[in-house]
Amino acid sequence: MENEQDERDWSYRGGRPLLGSDEKRDSVLQVRLTKQEHNDLKKQTAEQGYKDVSIYVRRKLFSADDAPAFNPKPLFRAIDKTGTELKRIGNNINQIARYAHYLEKNNMVEGKVIAEYNQHFEEFLKVEDAYVKAIRAFLRVTR
Repeated sequence: MENEQDERDWSYRGGRPLLGSDEKRDSVLQVRLTKQEHNDLKKQTAEQGYKDVSIYVRRKLFSADDAPAFNPKPLFRAIDKTGTELKRIGNNINQIARYAHYLEKNNMVEGKVIAEYNQHFEEFLKVEDAYVKAIRAFLRVTR
């Protein structure tokens, strides 16, 4: 019986799920532009990182307070890459810290080396903090 129910629920049509009536974009807006205006619009679209002019125009029209229609994908890729590098640097610093503390316990290192390590670690923390603050400030502005 369960197999019969499963067979009835299963659709032979594949593909993307249907959009709801509130999600469909079925209204068309026609705008006449000169060739120069059209080229300028294409250029602006490409400069902002969009491939599709309609997405760019839609964002530009419906953005609040004349905010720029910014495409965040390249930024998020860069943030992701930078964040990964910061994590790697942090891991390296932690490995150095463990080894430095091991050497310090066994009196195999001078205090000068530990002080220099602490200075570099504080510098790293400042850079990381500035990075996080900049990302948060940007995200606050673009919302």
